[in-house]
Amino acid sequence: MKVALVHLATRETPQATLEKALELLHQAHQEGAQVAVLPELFPSGYRFADAAFTPAVLTHLEQFSSQTGMTLVAGVLERAGERHANRARVMGPAGQGACYTKTHLIPAFGEPETMVPGQDLVALELGGFKVGIAICFDLRFPELFRAYALQGVSLFLIPSAWPMSRSYAWELFCKARAAENQAYLVAVNHAEEPFGAPSLAVDPLGMELLRLESEGLGVVALDPSYPARLRQDFPVFPQRRPELYQGLLKSPTSK
Repeated sequence: MKVALVHLATRETPQATLEKALELLHQAHQEGAQVAVLPELFPSGYRFADAAFTPAVLTHLEQFSSQTGMTLVAGVLERAGERHANRARVMGPAGQGACYTKTHLIPAFGEPETMVPGQDLVALELGGFKVGIAICFDLRFPELFRAYALQGVSLFLIPSAWPMSRSYAWELFCKARAAENQAYLVAVNHAEEPFGAPSLAVDPLGMELLRLESEGLGVVALDPSYPARLRQDFPVFPQRRPELYQGLLKSPTSK
């Protein structure tokens, strides 16, 4: 399965950002991509007033998906009652869709005060893979990715807005989450400051397959059979000792 990484800078308006996104998505379609991932909150960033334009942006993306047959994973900002929600919307060519709401909210950007946290993990079948969706700061919580892997997920798709100033941690987490779960990982970031950490595709050994450091597009081919072969040839999960880890689940905060 060919996956496109759309390493995109958010413009001054959602309309301008959408125009650039569609330009890169058409390029991805020409290069044979079946799936494309856009960054977290890609049309707006944290400009809350721009959440009003999200429905129109999603309509355009749904039309593109229907016309091209591509599946899109897009990070968007949506209204959620008195607050907002940081979501990844999945749009398929036949109108099928899924929605993941970010479960771990980052204090550095005021998300606990402005956003509603997601309550569910979202996994779906796509191109021979079982795919798990996460968003940015979720990478700091390995329990989420292990929970996905134990459900059979073999590909993580992660819209993100990770600062360049912490790119050392970003690269470490992306590669660790892939290697420790023997799964592919595709994490797509914003191209503009204060974000700008590279977009990455990582294989189930934690090896880098693709890196984008400036605005543009990259397409990577992923083998759906490889994670299962690796898990069979080098078994890790059967050696887990969950009876020793139960304390992790007793409290969501450290003492």
